[in-house]
Amino acid sequence: MNTWTTEVIPKLVRPYLRLLHETQNLQQESVPATSECVCLGTVYSLSVLVVRFDYLERISLGFCTCRSAAVQLVERGFFPCAPLQPSLAVDIRLLDFATRLFLKISPNNTAISNTLTEFLEARGYQMKGEDPLRRRFGNALQWYNSLQHATTQLVDSILAANRESSDTNNGGSSDTEDMEEAAEKGEQFPKRPRFHEEPPALLRPSEYLRSRCPICFGGNSRISEGLDSIVCIDACFTQKHTKQRYRDPQRIHPNTVFIPEEDVEGWENFVAEIRPSRPTKDFEDSLKFPADVLDDCEKSFTAADGTREKASTQFFDSTALMGLLCRHDRVLWLVNMTSPGERQHYAFSLIDMLFKHLPLTWRVGLLYDVACTLERSALKWGFLDQYIDRIAFAISVFHAYGHGWACQCVYHPRKCKGFGLSDGEGCERFWHSISKLIAYLRVCGHHTRLYTLDSQIHQSDYESLQGFGKWITRKWRNAEARRVEGDKDVSESQESPEFLRHQWEEQVALQTKPLPRQSQTAGKKAVEEAMRLQKVRDSLVARISKFEDIICDVDADGVDYIDAEEHLPILQKQLDTCQNKLSRAKRALGVEDRASFQHLTKSKYINYRMNARALKMRLRTRLRARKFERNRIERSARRQQYNEHKIQDQTEDSVKRRDPGIQKLARSYNKYVSDMQELIRRRQAPRNAVPPLPIAVKGLFNLDIDDDIWEDVGLNDDDHEGPPPWLSSEKVRKGIKGILLRDRSDEELRRLRHEMRAMRE
Repeated sequence: MNTWTTEVIPKLVRPYLRLLHETQNLQQESVPATSECVCLGTVYSLSVLVVRFDYLERISLGFCTCRSAAVQLVERGFFPCAPLQPSLAVDIRLLDFATRLFLKISPNNTAISNTLTEFLEARGYQMKGEDPLRRRFGNALQWYNSLQHATTQLVDSILAANRESSDTNNGGSSDTEDMEEAAEKGEQFPKRPRFHEEPPALLRPSEYLRSRCPICFGGNSRISEGLDSIVCIDACFTQKHTKQRYRDPQRIHPNTVFIPEEDVEGWENFVAEIRPSRPTKDFEDSLKFPADVLDDCEKSFTAADGTREKASTQFFDSTALMGLLCRHDRVLWLVNMTSPGERQHYAFSLIDMLFKHLPLTWRVGLLYDVACTLERSALKWGFLDQYIDRIAFAISVFHAYGHGWACQCVYHPRKCKGFGLSDGEGCERFWHSISKLIAYLRVCGHHTRLYTLDSQIHQSDYESLQGFGKWITRKWRNAEARRVEGDKDVSESQESPEFLRHQWEEQVALQTKPLPRQSQTAGKKAVEEAMRLQKVRDSLVARISKFEDIICDVDADGVDYIDAEEHLPILQKQLDTCQNKLSRAKRALGVEDRASFQHLTKSKYINYRMNARALKMRLRTRLRARKFERNRIERSARRQQYNEHKIQDQTEDSVKRRDPGIQKLARSYNKYVSDMQELIRRRQAPRNAVPPLPIAVKGLFNLDIDDDIWEDVGLNDDDHEGPPPWLSSEKVRKGIKGILLRDRSDEELRRLRHEMRAMRE
């Protein structure tokens, strides 16, 4: 292995390039130039069996220190099976055919070797021994691929150096010579920064990123507004590797997309050091909606639970792959996972690597199955403090409908500004494209597995590069069609775009605010809060009265008069706000006409009343969320696409899973109503108390505008005087969907224009 990588492959790069040039990419037969030995050493003779497409031949070579057998064979158009004294060589055109074949199907050296052996035997060519070709053919193919990639790396490095030197008007010859010397010494280029290194400040994305996706990170300008780039993250637990006693010899692709193991381990140790092993109390700071909604998301998705076992580490040393892809489904980086579950340090290592290759001003849209919980962890523990304000999190489209409605309001990419029509499912498409390799990658060597994946990815890059124009054309037509669809919905709503956007903001604000909870001391807390507001009001009234007396006093000091004139409007505004809050608090307690209500702090009825009010507010919110989730199912009932059916099934399962919890809330509410009625019957409630109406569980999910769920008899909840337009009006709801779709389509069209400019540049 070391002989191949350090001695043989670097010395074969130049002869291989000359061979391609002289034979016009192997179209013609090679005619090796004769050269005499200059080392004056011993010349050894060697007989080599050459395998061609349709026949065998035997050739003789004379090799010495200055003229190795491998170099002579490559000059003739063959590749050796061994680094120093090969007994067999294979026609490079045959190896090139096998390489391209194994990029379309799962690699299988045994099948192609046996087929070739039988094919040659049928033409009268016999090889001695049992299974005479498989091992030697496999070695030749493996190291020929290494030669191909080393050659490609050298050419790319020279081109990159020439581009940089032309940009700075410096001669590029010295850089080119240095890179050629580095290639001959077997050195890697370029080296990526490690976990502990601070990357240099960049004015544009790194050369690595520009090579990975030229239209995401290339070009000479940034997008005019919004996110600079959009990426997605996902893990695949079908790409496992069976545990083996020993690892195969190390073999790394020159342009590998895998993050080094030490970088991933650094993040794993960093996360373990900062985050405690036991869960802590709910974290609400900086979150966009209540923590209990995020808790439901964690329970719904196995990806959010890093402790849940998806692959056994007893049988597999590599349990999965996690990838970071751009919106054009091109792999930026991969991580080889070794844990039984989908732990967050893998995602953090990918995000960290991405930002090390980006300018400090770039903003990134990140799509992930459980982006909500990933952002919570980042905010709670400060894992991405240096990048968090430059990341917009969103949930992949096909996984969004498994999240709660409050979560969808904030993280659904069709509802998030800047994401356009990106779906975040590029990882799923990539996993599908390499699914043919699952069986082979599970049993091959560890380093062979990574090398094969790198080769497959670079082949996919080549194919997608040829199709960028068609991709943009297809996306452009789709965005225009979606914009027409959204514009039609906005027109039919008969409302202005500003009104619809405002209604959407109100809907998000209401459906993502923290919900009231039940408490054994809910009544006492409500009474104490009302008493506090009453004291604040009395204090404000006294201060206002004092300032009014000063203004009315003709003998008042000038400074006091100016001070009173300045503060009086402010205090009056504060008094109005306080009075409104106090009125709402009294109505919630049912004591609007009482001047003193301190004795109610121990009232069971008040406690039941406040808990029933909290339950009803939660129930309303849950029913609203359910209605909007059901809309997805009802609208897609007539669609026949497989993906739409998949989303519909996932949404329906998610809705059904939450139905028992909603029914339980209704029954708990009715229990409080029954208890309040009993207290009134026993005369243990405040005078003239009116019990609220019970809710019929049977028709609970109909959510009609005339349902008792909207009536607040006995609760006096002014926060919900009736269903708002975004809930009660079908036209407004349709208009909101339309304006969101139109805005996302406009964003998509702007991004596509930028990508077309990047292609031309």
